Amino acid sequence: MKNQFSLLIKSENWYNRASMTRGNTFWNVCEALDCALRIDLLCYLMSVEKTEFPCVNELAERFEVSNAAMSIHLKKLSNVGLVSAKRADRRVYYRAFPTTDEGMRVIDALRLYFRSSPSDDRHHAFMRYVHALSHGRRHAIVRCLAGKPGLDLKDLSVETDMPPATADRLFGDLNKAHIVDLNASVVLPESEPEATLMELTLR
Repeated sequence: MKNQFSLLIKSENWYNRASMTRGNTFWNVCEALDCALRIDLLCYLMSVEKTEFPCVNELAERFEVSNAAMSIHLKKLSNVGLVSAKRADRRVYYRAFPTTDEGMRVIDALRLYFRSSPSDDRHHAFMRYVHALSHGRRHAIVRCLAGKPGLDLKDLSVETDMPPATADRLFGDLNKAHIVDLNASVVLPESEPEATLMELTLR
């Protein structure tokens, strides 16, 4: 019996599994990328030659983790449509092959960061966004303030249906990430990649 919670997406024998129950919303993608190793893993898969796709063993050795741990990381990326796999000769090979609009836009944003940021801190801005937005309630706050800037804590709590303490804590997380300011307004993105991520947040 097929797993009712997953959808097998195929393209030239490459496939990934996207959750049917959670969907591929942008905050799900951020949640999957809220890990430095998975960011590095995705960036590496984006850079490999099209004829030299790595398997789990090779990736585990490169990133110095166990095969089991690498499989978990790859599954998380595959679940949100960022990574696809292909089975051949009893091995499974992986590539950065997005099958969702969110996945394609995130990979485009990553490529822009590569071009616009120094190698030493190329992940910093991207990680700032994905970490802050890897929670559905933080997404709700950003979307609320984009439409109703300047709300005080009480009104924000009501609008987002959150306890005041929760709304205050999550607002603080977003402020530290420079996504919202102390005037309760969404900060205009400073770069094209950040603008892409904000656009996906507000969709």
